[in-house]
Amino acid sequence: MRRRERTVRPQLALRSGLGAGVALAIPATGALVAAAPAMAAPGTGTTTPSATTPTVKPVLFFGSRGEAVKAIQAQLQVNADGIFGPATLSAVKSFQRSNGLYADGIVGKLTWAKLAAATTPTTPTTPTTPTTPTTPTTCSANTTTLRFGSTHALVKVLQSKLGVEVDGIFGRATRAGVVSFQAQNGLYADGIVGKLTWAKLGCSTTTPTTPTPPTVPTTPATPPTVPTTPTTPTTPAPSATAAQIIAYAKTFQGVPYVWGGSTPSGFDCSGFVSYVFKQYGITMPRVSAQQQAYFPSTTNPQPGDLLFYGYPAYHVAIYLGDGMMIDAPHPGSTVGVRAIYGKPSSYARVLR
Repeated sequence: MRRRERTVRPQLALRSGLGAGVALAIPATGALVAAAPAMAAPGTGTTTPSATTPTVKPVLFFGSRGEAVKAIQAQLQVNADGIFGPATLSAVKSFQRSNGLYADGIVGKLTWAKLAAATTPTTPTTPTTPTTPTTPTTCSANTTTLRFGSTHALVKVLQSKLGVEVDGIFGRATRAGVVSFQAQNGLYADGIVGKLTWAKLGCSTTTPTTPTPPTVPTTPATPPTVPTTPTTPTTPAPSATAAQIIAYAKTFQGVPYVWGGSTPSGFDCSGFVSYVFKQYGITMPRVSAQQQAYFPSTTNPQPGDLLFYGYPAYHVAIYLGDGMMIDAPHPGSTVGVRAIYGKPSSYARVLR
């Protein structure tokens, strides 16, 4: 019992000493107080780097959603609904082409940089859009290229010339009208309204030269050269049949899968498909999700059609018929013919 009293009493004496001399006792507790800021400092330090994280822009592509999508939609002057759909895809590709970028419809580091640099300059350019209402009567053959998903003001001009419903949206009905018009007028029926199609629709190439009356008579002389130009791209395209596409695709069996590959040294799924069709004059977007949105879907697949998994698509193959397909499936595999697995989300018609 005495030993306990001896140990207890000094503790009490020490506490009373601390209580009496607060200034002297503070260094002991002060070390503890100082320790808290020392631990808090790293905490505040780690939050500082995260403040810079928002400056890293996300990569956006067809099917993306969110505030970042709304931001680019507002800047590109399309409906800012936060969903990266056909209209946004068309506007992004148009912006990329006009700014010297590869028009793949994917908003990455370079496209974000161009969008940031264009924020101030683009505002003055917007006033020039009011000139589009004048194009309905005198459209030029050098007018904007239109394709499925376009919502440009000239879509209405196109629709009125084709005699389809005029709603300003390049949808399935408009595309079908374009394909039919191109086929009847000896053009490559790809459903894309470019310089040659505009010319066939009656849009004169001499709209800028209207002030000089003498040059107007020479305009009839230019159309004869227009028909000769299509022969260059058109020659390979009409010869493309499903049998030829499939036979050519099969020559790449055994080529290894390479992510991002689009040459015979290595393919990924969409790179393989786009490479095969390109050899027959048929171009398409690079990514499977964009390919899915680009071509009209079909519920009655035929050999030579495209077969997709997912929506937006994450994988694409060429349909061979009889439950078979050819594709570049995944890393570690090779291009080959295989049975269709699972349930494809959609099919698309490329050859018409």
